[in-house]
Parts: sequence; structure tokens; C-alpha cells
Amino acid sequence: MRFKSVLTIIAGLVILQSCSTTKNDVLWVGGFKTECDSGAGKTECLKVFNGDNFENEQWENLHANIEGFDFEEGYMKRIEVQKNKLDSKDTAENDSLVKYTLIKELEKKKDPRFELKGNWVLASINGANLNRMIVLPTLNFNLEEMTILGNGGCNLYSASIEELTSKNIQITQALATLKECENENIEQEYQKALSEIKGYSIDKDILSLSDGEGNIVLTFVKVEVPKSNPLAGEWKAMRVKGKTVDIEIIPTMIFDFDKMTVNGRDGCNYYYASIKSLTDSDIIFENAASTQTSCVEMEIPDLFSKALNEVVTYHVSDQELILLDDQGNELMVFSK
Repeated sequence: MRFKSVLTIIAGLVILQSCSTTKNDVLWVGGFKTECDSGAGKTECLKVFNGDNFENEQWENLHANIEGFDFEEGYMKRIEVQKNKLDSKDTAENDSLVKYTLIKELEKKKDPRFELKGNWVLASINGANLNRMIVLPTLNFNLEEMTILGNGGCNLYSASIEELTSKNIQITQALATLKECENENIEQEYQKALSEIKGYSIDKDILSLSDGEGNIVLTFVKVEVPKSNPLAGEWKAMRVKGKTVDIEIIPTMIFDFDKMTVNGRDGCNYYYASIKSLTDSDIIFENAASTQTSCVEMEIPDLFSKALNEVVTYHVSDQELILLDDQGNELMVFSK
């Protein structure tokens, strides 16, 4: 009888344990966050991978916080977490039904994907040296939005990053503007090579993109934005789309590289825009917005707003800033 009682107690404990909503798990957390849809709008998600086999990484968005976890940009962390299933009655409509709590940190190392972030300029294509007299294609990785964008040497292009692991990358077919450029370029060859990439590696400031057979098809050199950028400060417009500025309110442009924004007056209204991409020769603005005041003189303000959306490249000296379109045509000229 005593033996049967012991078996009954053990069986009961097993049943209780199997019915528990608490479970420990081990997972990797990536070194960057991405935009994700929580059901109630856009938010930021951690990228997680459950497993140790880095030959078959399966990164996913985690639509929940990890209580007690210290996210560190640029570093992958292997952690043990406790997972508690929550009752839907006790959670908000769009909240996760699983609560994650950090038990301990097991390992930490640099996330190679984070080093893709930033601006790159093409150095070689299919092993061939480039004609430095042409406009060199550029590449920018936006890991938050999981996109790439750049200038193919003529047209602007962008694509979504469908897969990104420690070694592999998969992108959608790049979409590009359809302007015909008179300048010599290698855009078609570049776009063809870009469509073939399956893998990548970074050695210091050299990025190599390879095809499915491991052949390097493109190499890039990283371009760092100087902390004391020559664009910094306030600039006053002298010409806007060929029109001399002779109005009372002079259009201005103020760069803020901590926030990667630009703002000022367009000759009437106050405006603001994000700096989407910036190298030592290219600059692209996005999400421009302005106040809606109507002034007596609106020709220059209207031209300014249109020109801001067309800027692709620039030239800068100590006292003059020239903004150009993708054909190399002057859009706006500023002085300090």
C-alpha cells in the first residue's frame, strides 16, 4: 500500500508539472532591433534565434519585452529565459500572451550583421577595377527597416532584406527610379550583380558580397560621416532652381547630425526632414514636413520644397554648399 501511495504522489507531481505554464528556454538575442507590427501600430522588436546551429539561423521578431534583459546594440547575447503563459483575460488586446523573464546571460559576442549598418561605396565589381571618373554606386543598410538603398550611379534604388543571418543575405528585386542619365555609369552591370548576392563578409572596412556559389561579385568600402562634418551649421540660400533669392525671408538649411535631420525656413514656412542617407558625396532627405502658412512671395518656397525632394548629391566647401539632382543639375546653392 505504501508503494502504491508513493507512485500516486509521483504521478500527481508529474501531472502538475506537465500542466504548469512556466517553461525555461535558451535563445540568442540579436544586436539590433527592427520595426514590427504589434497589431496596434509600428513598434520595435528584438530579433531572436532559438538554437546554437549558426549554419541554419532562423531569426524572428519577438513581440514582447524580456524582463531584466539588458539589450546592448551591436552584440548578440545567448540567454536563458523563463516563459510564463498568460491568461488572455489579464492582457491587453495586442500584448503578447507569453511573459519572458531573464534567468541568466550565458554568452555574448559581436553581431556581424550590425557591422553592415551605414554607408558603403562600390570598390570592385566581378573582380574588375572601376573607372574612378564615373559616379560610383553606393549602398546603405537600414537594419531598423530591414532595407537597402543607394544610388546605382544613375538612378536611386531600394530593396527589402528578406533574410539576414551571420553569413547570408537575401534581398528582393531592387526597385529603381527610371531616369535616363547622360553621365557614364555601370548601373546595369551593378544591378545584375546585386540581384545575385546570397552571402556577405566584412573584413575591417571592406564589405564583400558573394553569389550562391561563394564567388565575390561586389566589394565596397565603408564611408564614415566625419564627426565634424563640413555640412554642419546653418546655410543661407542664394539660388533655388536657378532663381536668385531676393525675398525678405531667406531660405535656410541647418544640419543636425546627432539626430540625422535638417531643418530651417523655405522662404516662408518652417520645414523639417530626416537625412535618410549620407556619404561624402550623396545625401537623400525623406519625410519632409512643413508649416502651412501662406506668404505674399511663394515662388521660392514652392521651388525649395520641390528641390528638397530631388536632392541626391552635393558639393561643399568652407563657404558654399551646392545640392544636385541625380543628373548632376544644380538644385540649390547656399552660403554661410
